[in-house]
Amino acid sequence: MLVSYNWLKEYVDFDLSPQELADGLTMSGSEVDGVESLAPSVTGVITAKVQAVSPHPNADKLRVCEVFDGKDTVSVVCGAPNVAAGQIVPFATIGAVLPGSFKIKKAKLRGVESNGMICSERELGLSDEHKGIMVLPEATPLGVTIADALGLDDSVLELEIYPNRPDNLSVVGIAREVAAIADSPLRIPQPQIMETSISVDSLTSVTVEADDLCPRYSCRVIQNVKVGESPLWLQQRLLAAGMRPINNIVDVTNFVMLELGQPLHAFDYDLLAENRIVVRRAHPGETIVTLDGEHRTLTDDMLVIADGAKPQVIAGVMGAQTSEVSEATVNILLEAANFHGPNIRRTSRALGLRSEASHRFEKGLDPNATLLALNRAADLIAQLAGGQVAAGIVDVYSEPVEPWQIELRLDQVSRLLGVTISAEECVKYLSRLQLGTKLCDGTITVTVPTFRSDLEREADLVEEIGRLYGFDKIPATLPAAAGTPGGKEPAMFFRDALRDVLIGFGLNEAMTYTFTSEKSLARFGVPETHGASSMIKIQNPLNEEWSGMRTMVLPQLLESVERNLTRQQEDVHLFELGPVYRAKKLPLSEQPEDEWVLAVAMTGTWPKGQWGRTGQAVDVFDLKGILEGVAAALGIELSFEQSEHFGLHPGRTAAVYCQGEVVGVMGELHPTQAEEYSIPGRAVVAEINLAPLQAAMNLVRRVKSLPRYPAVSRDIALLVPYEVKAEAIEKLMLSSGEGLLQSIELFDVYQGEQIPENFRSLAFTMVFQAADRTLRDDEILEILDRIQTRLDSELAVQVRR
Repeated sequence: MLVSYNWLKEYVDFDLSPQELADGLTMSGSEVDGVESLAPSVTGVITAKVQAVSPHPNADKLRVCEVFDGKDTVSVVCGAPNVAAGQIVPFATIGAVLPGSFKIKKAKLRGVESNGMICSERELGLSDEHKGIMVLPEATPLGVTIADALGLDDSVLELEIYPNRPDNLSVVGIAREVAAIADSPLRIPQPQIMETSISVDSLTSVTVEADDLCPRYSCRVIQNVKVGESPLWLQQRLLAAGMRPINNIVDVTNFVMLELGQPLHAFDYDLLAENRIVVRRAHPGETIVTLDGEHRTLTDDMLVIADGAKPQVIAGVMGAQTSEVSEATVNILLEAANFHGPNIRRTSRALGLRSEASHRFEKGLDPNATLLALNRAADLIAQLAGGQVAAGIVDVYSEPVEPWQIELRLDQVSRLLGVTISAEECVKYLSRLQLGTKLCDGTITVTVPTFRSDLEREADLVEEIGRLYGFDKIPATLPAAAGTPGGKEPAMFFRDALRDVLIGFGLNEAMTYTFTSEKSLARFGVPETHGASSMIKIQNPLNEEWSGMRTMVLPQLLESVERNLTRQQEDVHLFELGPVYRAKKLPLSEQPEDEWVLAVAMTGTWPKGQWGRTGQAVDVFDLKGILEGVAAALGIELSFEQSEHFGLHPGRTAAVYCQGEVVGVMGELHPTQAEEYSIPGRAVVAEINLAPLQAAMNLVRRVKSLPRYPAVSRDIALLVPYEVKAEAIEKLMLSSGEGLLQSIELFDVYQGEQIPENFRSLAFTMVFQAADRTLRDDEILEILDRIQTRLDSELAVQVRR
């Protein structure tokens, strides 16, 4: 927010320079981002009067002007088409320096001597206007510098206003801070209105149909106004604040908004249907053409200010062209209202339309500020536009907001600030902020005015005392309270161990946002009927892509794979450890569950190609091996069983089991989904819940001595029906080994010639070993016979001869 240094001086007396004031405001908690001088970089330019204008004897487009600067009259040659006798103009005297180090000298133009120059706005560096000379108001004194005449001997402070301090979104609000810093009285404008005998109730009425969105609506009617240009002082105030002057009526409403922080709106009274106001929610699909010329379509959760027929204002945001104040306006209806901040923010955001008014309303304004602003604007309009103010105010205020009280214990001041401040000083600081105080028995009862909505509790008052006392005066000390030593929870240790194993395999950890969208889930192929599609919606999402809390990690992880592939990273091996959020019931009626999962996504070659070693295209067995390695490192037993899952390739997908419970899924990405993520080859993925794995983790290692006796290996080839799994064969073999069969490894799978239809050949290597003796051949043969018998009888598996 831009605030004029000279404007502040109208409300409070202080001796600080602009930079000193900026430092004082910053140190007291009102951050100033910069200070800029408004004075133009010119010297020797004063105000003067054009007394006479005559044609140039030797040039058709030039004129000879007699210019009086209050002391002397000089002759000046001027080529501006708008120069005329009687004008007050900026006059650059001999020796004056204009922007660009342009020095004014005595010259002869087509034989006529010129003793200076009458300037345009561009020549003074004030604007780009150069169609003619700058003409000053008739009441401008002669012989004063142009900076003094235009009120440009001023500086502008650029302040950062915090969201919880809407009271500072005004010049008076900042002046209140300055008054507290300088310990000087604050002068708030006191309007003096001469009302006519015509009652406002006979001219208009106000109906508020949505008092939940409009706590207060106040208006006046002002008749017989003359719309025209604003006086120079008013234009200067607006320009210093970064606003463009329009006409005296609109300029007054903007001036009062900047001055008091309360936005106002002026209607052309005669353009209002039935000359009345209705504050209501918009009808679905209702449209309005706003002052910027855009057609806006409204929804039923937006508030409008309507007349007897149609909406005339998007409440708190922008008015309509249909009731805009123009040169033809004679009577106006002036409103000052209070609106529900969150609703204004949602409306402004939905329409993509922000204004100075919406910027203030959305932060929550004081409902008790409407009358002062309304009267201040009416007083100025009566002075500047000749308006006649009808008697009375229409004021709809169903639930008045009253000041509230907070009890402040003096011992809390020293406890929270770390310094001792006397009761008298505390009362002084609070009173300087216009807070009511009453000291009794070590407690100050503080009455908070309604413009300080940020003061809700005792600690807020302590902060107010601290910032006026000076936070820079408070010595740095360490907290005296006993601390609780931090530490990791068991789940954190588990995730750290899991992370170390996965990084050891060569995977890279990714961290994605926990927000997602329906579009992201649909890309992965999540059916609408599946529980994963029931995500918790965010009420105020940053954008559409982050509209809900994620129920799966894989969609975001695959998007990370996609981004890496578009940057020429062909081998992408990622994992993520992160939470997912699952609601027990939607809409939410109880706290949702958050569960941590492990997600893995791999594409390209595995392992990565190295010197003297080439990688192969990644497949599900690589991923299965990684998961088995994780299980072995954490003392967990995982098993896999073929299954189907959305987004994954049928026949190349398995459910992951831990202690008989399904804990996740792994498999190859379906070709349709691979194409969706622009993955050219195969991609394998997995997502596993971590809680069951953590519960089953066993890091206790049983150590046994190295075997003293040799091992014996035997190979066996089996003719296996296609539906029999290799895992079932291995389990049967081990259970028949009587403790002597130590390991089994599948080393060959064959289908083709010499193998019957619906059969395949599996070849295993079996290792036999005893801890207390060297095994004999007859012992091994006996075990092999037992295995063959059971395979044939139980699984219909035969030994190939």
